[in-house]
Amino acid sequence: MITRPLELESRMSPPPRDLDFVAWVNVGVIVLFFGLFGSNFVLAPGLPVGVGEPGTVVLPSVGAASQGAGTASVVVSYRSDRVILFEGGMYSLAELRKHMAGYIKSHPGAVMLVRADRQVSVQAFADLCEMARSVGFANVLLAAEPAGPQDPPK
Repeated sequence: MITRPLELESRMSPPPRDLDFVAWVNVGVIVLFFGLFGSNFVLAPGLPVGVGEPGTVVLPSVGAASQGAGTASVVVSYRSDRVILFEGGMYSLAELRKHMAGYIKSHPGAVMLVRADRQVSVQAFADLCEMARSVGFANVLLAAEPAGPQDPPK
């Protein structure tokens, strides 16, 4: 080894046996941030779509920038008219009703945030809102995903 001729190995400090206090504080802060950013403390910006009464549409009023923001209980990613991601599963619109009903039984008055892709038709989104109203969701927030670098805005 290169340290043998000059006996440098005897002058080296031994490797540390355990992580020091600062490393454990860093791990704790990272866990705290992931816990807070994954919780309901983060406001979900979106366009509120009123689903409270049947046959009524509540239009949002324009005001402060955070007026449309609210806490979302569950996030639904709507990729196309046939692909919906909900609570770790991939469903079609017909299969989604029983899973949403099971969710609303354990979380009454929940608010659903819908992340819609441009491939989702307005009719499919309206069907999802009607299903959310009939199942018992208190409100639906619509959040559109930004266009990627390969998808220029039209």
